[in-house]
Amino acid sequence: MMTMTTSNIKYDKHIDKFMFDVVNGHVKASKENHLLMMYLQTVLDKEDVYIESDTIQDAIDFIERYFPYKLLDWQKFLIAFIVGVFRDEKINGELIKSLVFDEFFIMIGRGAGKNGFIECIILYLISKQRTPKYNVDLVATSQKQAKSSFMVIHDIIEDTKALAKRFKTTLEIIGFKKTKSVFTYHTNNAKTKDGLRPGAVIFDEVHAYEDEENIKVFTSALGKVEYPRRFYLTTDGYVRGGFLDQLKEESKLILEGEIVNSTLFPFICKIDEIEEYKDEANWEKSNPSINYFPHLKKEMLKELQKLEHRPQSKLEFITKRMNFPVDSQHSAVTSWENIKATNQEMPDLKGAICIGAIDYADTTDFASVGLLFKKGEKFYFKQHTFINYKSLEINNYSVDYERAKLEGYVTIVRDETIRPSYLVNWFAEQAKDYKIKMIASDMYRINYLREEFEKAGYSNLEIARSGKKTHTMLEPIVEDLFAYKNIVYGDDLMMRWYTNNVYANRDPKGNITYEKIEPRRRKTDGFFCFLHALQFADQLPKEIKRRKPMKAIVV
Repeated sequence: MMTMTTSNIKYDKHIDKFMFDVVNGHVKASKENHLLMMYLQTVLDKEDVYIESDTIQDAIDFIERYFPYKLLDWQKFLIAFIVGVFRDEKINGELIKSLVFDEFFIMIGRGAGKNGFIECIILYLISKQRTPKYNVDLVATSQKQAKSSFMVIHDIIEDTKALAKRFKTTLEIIGFKKTKSVFTYHTNNAKTKDGLRPGAVIFDEVHAYEDEENIKVFTSALGKVEYPRRFYLTTDGYVRGGFLDQLKEESKLILEGEIVNSTLFPFICKIDEIEEYKDEANWEKSNPSINYFPHLKKEMLKELQKLEHRPQSKLEFITKRMNFPVDSQHSAVTSWENIKATNQEMPDLKGAICIGAIDYADTTDFASVGLLFKKGEKFYFKQHTFINYKSLEINNYSVDYERAKLEGYVTIVRDETIRPSYLVNWFAEQAKDYKIKMIASDMYRINYLREEFEKAGYSNLEIARSGKKTHTMLEPIVEDLFAYKNIVYGDDLMMRWYTNNVYANRDPKGNITYEKIEPRRRKTDGFFCFLHALQFADQLPKEIKRRKPMKAIVV
């Protein structure tokens, strides 16, 4: 265990205090934060790293002078690394002073005061830091959220004479006169932010980011002023495979020593096991402020009493309060871990018998086609998506379809509609390699399709049912396939996306229908194409039988 006395400061008193309390169990902390303390000791013990304790104390004193609360130990600890830990580096022959950490990933439970904390940091960076033209941009997912922190700082300045004369404020910009540093806020839906010259960029609630595209838009201009910083603030959330999951994975590799010399500081507050949410003594792991906020603890205890009878509230409590994301058994098709497990290697299926399937609801939107194979206990689903170009012009889908196109899983159709001939041609190509026993299609467009397929000599289209009766029948099969890792998509990001966009809507009798989680930016075509094929899976042989591929259809 780490030892410390008031007369024996190893690094800095604010660093040592929180580090000592975590290592010695005085503060309950996540496994990630225990690993962080060990990792930080290896960083701080390096010969080229030095700590400016006066700078750290000045920052803390400045914040506590103007904000209506005292900083907590975890906040002082973070401030130390944000403003006071440096190394000298030689760049292009010139020795420059650099921050040891310039990216801060702060995942902390709802109610811990992360927004109040970052408001303190913003005011410090544009003023007390004294770096000329050190602009700070705050990026949030909504206008209301973006403006909230801005107005807190705005009102503190307006209400404090000593600050008001040093700043120029409007309802959109806060500027510090002496350094000409400016604080502004944005929503994250902008395609470009040309002209930005930030010293720091702060991203609030990054759990909502599907990918890194908007992050790159706002950070591409960093480096024009010294000491550039990035902050990622968040609770956990429901988007899997997005930017937050990337940050968590990168943090894991840093803390376990797989990535060295990183400048990312991962402060991850969460429970370690799901059952820990039931004991309030564990809540400090996800929320290090909880024992200082009695009203918050009282509210959370009230929430806890109601959770067992309110499944959605339970999901929200564990995900947002405890930072332990779980999928509701009454909603998610399967866990994200199970969806990732579909990325298994496809065997050689040439000549094998398969069931074809089509999901073709809207000719100006998406259409999915696929082939379902079976070998032993495993099913293999080979999928392809056709996307009408007009759909991409009016919608911003949360998937990297350009990457999927390069990898062969997507075709962009530059035609007025996705005509049936596109689908027929795809099956014609597949028929050169596989024995397609039949093709299942939803009833909605089967007559429209049947004529085109029959013209091409393909008469074995079958109606695939949907709705409550069919989905309830398929549910235990689907659950088992994912639970035992027996459904294989290969490295098909479209199928992972489609599957993650579906939930099971259960009625009081226990019957379900598979439905789309969010209608605007998510699609489910590939998953429903898979369900269509799965209805006829009993017609597949138990083992893959090699047969001579059927003659290709000429269209």
